[in-house]
Amino acid sequence: MEKRCPRREIEVIRALLFASGEPVSLKDMSKVLSLPKEICEKLTLQIQKELAEENSGIRVLRLEDRFQMSTSPAYYPDIELLYKQQAEIKLTDTQLETLAIITYRQPVTRQEISDIRGVASDAVVARLITMGLVEEAGRVKAPGRPVLLKTSDAFLKAFQLERVADLPHLPDSSHSKEDVEEEPAGLQQELDMDEVQEKEEE
Repeated sequence: MEKRCPRREIEVIRALLFASGEPVSLKDMSKVLSLPKEICEKLTLQIQKELAEENSGIRVLRLEDRFQMSTSPAYYPDIELLYKQQAEIKLTDTQLETLAIITYRQPVTRQEISDIRGVASDAVVARLITMGLVEEAGRVKAPGRPVLLKTSDAFLKAFQLERVADLPHLPDSSHSKEDVEEEPAGLQQELDMDEVQEKEEE
């Protein structure tokens, strides 16, 4: 059996995170390194710790069972100077309220959001999707197959969370896993544009 080389494995994970630009799952790391996901997780957390101890300009974010390389918040002012632009957006009270409903009830349909708020919410939901904070999570196995919505990776990064479960506990969504057809895999008011890319107002 070939002898393991933890240092090389760590550097392979660094390279994967850097080259991807997108979150890399433990499953994919496991395939590349031919190692159990538990070991890949341990090595990635070691990289995260080393970068933090070095006060590096780079950090590793955890997003549920995926990891992504990102710039450190301590260096955002310097990055802003490079691009000479203010890097923030603001959420309205209505957008925050709708986002909170999606966060705690996900996966949730547009109709359920409107029922909870007591007012049509399609425009607000569409705006949150445009901001990248909300995305589709599949469809309900019911007449009309309404789209289900959930928070995105950008939401986790914007609110500096590793997983949605880190939020204060509220009752689970009414949707069971059996009722959801999954798609294929592939609250502050001021959010960093390094984390959330906002498109122009329509």
